[in-house]
Amino acid sequence: MKILMIDKYYFIKGGAERYLFELSRIMEAHNHRIIPFSMKHPRNVYTPYEDFFVDHMDYDLPSIWIKAVKSPVVFSRMIYSLQARNRLDKLINKTKPDIAHLHMIDHQLSPSILHVLKKYGIPVIQTVHQYKMVCPNYRLYNMRTHKICEKCLDGHYYHPIFERCHKNSSTAGLMLAMETVVHKAMKIYENCINLFHVPSRFMGIKLQENGIDGGKIEHLFYTIELNEYKLSFDSDNYFIYYGRLSNEKGILTLLKAMRNVKTSQLFIVGDGPQKEELESFAFKHQLRNVRFVGLKGGEELKSLVAHSKFVVVPSEWYDNSPLVIYESFALGKPVIGSALGGIPELVEHENTGLLFRAGDSDMLTEAIQFLLHHPGFIKDYGFNARMKAEKQFNPRFHYREMIKKYRKLLGRISEN
Repeated sequence: MKILMIDKYYFIKGGAERYLFELSRIMEAHNHRIIPFSMKHPRNVYTPYEDFFVDHMDYDLPSIWIKAVKSPVVFSRMIYSLQARNRLDKLINKTKPDIAHLHMIDHQLSPSILHVLKKYGIPVIQTVHQYKMVCPNYRLYNMRTHKICEKCLDGHYYHPIFERCHKNSSTAGLMLAMETVVHKAMKIYENCINLFHVPSRFMGIKLQENGIDGGKIEHLFYTIELNEYKLSFDSDNYFIYYGRLSNEKGILTLLKAMRNVKTSQLFIVGDGPQKEELESFAFKHQLRNVRFVGLKGGEELKSLVAHSKFVVVPSEWYDNSPLVIYESFALGKPVIGSALGGIPELVEHENTGLLFRAGDSDMLTEAIQFLLHHPGFIKDYGFNARMKAEKQFNPRFHYREMIKKYRKLLGRISEN
């Protein structure tokens, strides 16, 4: 089978690209051919198909003058990229793919490519990594007020203009609102995508609340290469948060909880815009058992997690299906997670970890203290976590389930 694998980045920029490359590797291991389509970028993984990629476009323009000059070009590409449509057309003519698997396409590629896929009768599946189809700013979360926001979920997309929920800018909000209104009026996603793959059932619920046909939504967790993660029950006297340091991640709630935790250390691994605020809070409240480790990756990060007692994921936004939980479970580490978004579908309370009410530092303190005082539960939950990973996240299972979806779509298209 020849599979078009489409994302706006062809390097690992985030969780969406990580899944793209993992899925591509799995499909190639079963003798399927992967044909990528993306945007040109200095960090791209080499592919002989890069000549077909769209030109690089930077949406974080450096000055107000450059923004004034380039904004019309940027906005037109967000709405409907003729270049992306034409280059994908040429790639399809050259490679004759059987199916297309989309990931994140907005802005740099735009949904213009969907019309090309429809033109050639190529079935389309999209993995829904974020909330862009139901929320103009992707998140269902206002980065200015630091609160969950569902105001656009009913189909009224003007709110970003007044909420300034993207880059704290009414102008940026206007562009996102106009983009969403145009695409919704075209019904381009609804008419051109045959199946929406959601890594959390919660994501599927939000899509349906916005009017997406539930019959076109199917759930399947992400996958992780378990052979790269060794089960580890040994631990040093610390537990860990790792990820981006920003308000929606709930790290300040975690630090508040640490005011009453004295018997173990918290390692905070990562970087982000909230770092100074978090460090100031820890200093002010004399949290001597909180250690900011900085940004880590690769085997160094894996080792830090493997030697921890457990992992804390205190998100205060609708996290879709956080990969940090997949990695933790693969290492046999239980997770204390907020009962929000897709997290409760991964963290089963008193089975693979503990859940607490998002933003409730007292409840989080109780969960941390419980595990620290009951090391037997840490081991039991960690074992259950690894078993869940082996059963539901392993590449063999993921391949079987995903190839079923591909073949079902191919059968539907051929029947039509």
